[in-house]
Amino acid sequence: MELIAGTVIARHGALIRVQVDKRPLLVTARRNLTWEGGAPEAPKIVVGDRVSIDRSQSDGVIVAVQKRFSSLARKAIGSPRPQVLAANIDQALLVFATKNPEPKSGLLDRFLVACHLADITPVIIFNKIDEGSGKIRRWVDIYSRLGYPVLQVSARSAWGLGQVKRLLPDRTTLFCGPSGAGKSSLLNAVYPGFKLRVGGLSEATGKGRHTTTRAELMPLPFGGFVVDTPGLKEFGIWDISPENLQDAFGEIADNLGDCRYSNCSHVHEPQCGIRDAVESGRFDRGRYRSYCQLLEEIG
Repeated sequence: MELIAGTVIARHGALIRVQVDKRPLLVTARRNLTWEGGAPEAPKIVVGDRVSIDRSQSDGVIVAVQKRFSSLARKAIGSPRPQVLAANIDQALLVFATKNPEPKSGLLDRFLVACHLADITPVIIFNKIDEGSGKIRRWVDIYSRLGYPVLQVSARSAWGLGQVKRLLPDRTTLFCGPSGAGKSSLLNAVYPGFKLRVGGLSEATGKGRHTTTRAELMPLPFGGFVVDTPGLKEFGIWDISPENLQDAFGEIADNLGDCRYSNCSHVHEPQCGIRDAVESGRFDRGRYRSYCQLLEEIG
């Protein structure tokens, strides 16, 4: 057996494109894979996976997958297993438009919770700042005070692109967000060599059109990789407990001692310090709604 190491950059049905050094190979995967460190809940090869390839068989066959140090997953519709978007991610750039399509704080909060669970560093990016920033000024203040990095950029005018570029070398970065927010435009602006297809908004619905149809990991000429993902209209959180959910909302985790009851859910109990913080304006109502909705989904 002649083994070489590579990183999965795309899937095309049964064929898997793997980056080996600086050249791509198109290979298949053995049916009975070896999952180093134990098989994950969703034992399926995804972009970002680091694999071992046996080159003694035809064009190459993946025989083993290295243990993932991180993976971003969401609840798959109609499946008991999670949908893993990508593996071995260092950071996630959460891209939202400033107003078209209208940004939704609930979706942003879900991305932030998923990053917390996966131990992936999130960076919030508001694109299309050239179209105005009125709708997101309050968000910039809220999330900045919570300690999240927040960038305001324009892929069209190149405003703020230097801040994005400085985040990318020697890291694997996932770009995700809703359709129409300008992820592909932003990636093309960061590195024009990607030549990604860009779509606009639907005139009928005002919503973004999907231009990226599958996740793909792309090497950067100055080191590192980026992962472009399809636009996501919703994001279900996979396998989270009420305690982990509270921990993912920093403003709750930092003030648990303000509640009368140690097992307070912060929804209906009396003398709840978190609800008092909401009423006084110290805890944003939109963030609190996101927490309550996710807590209800946990059941």
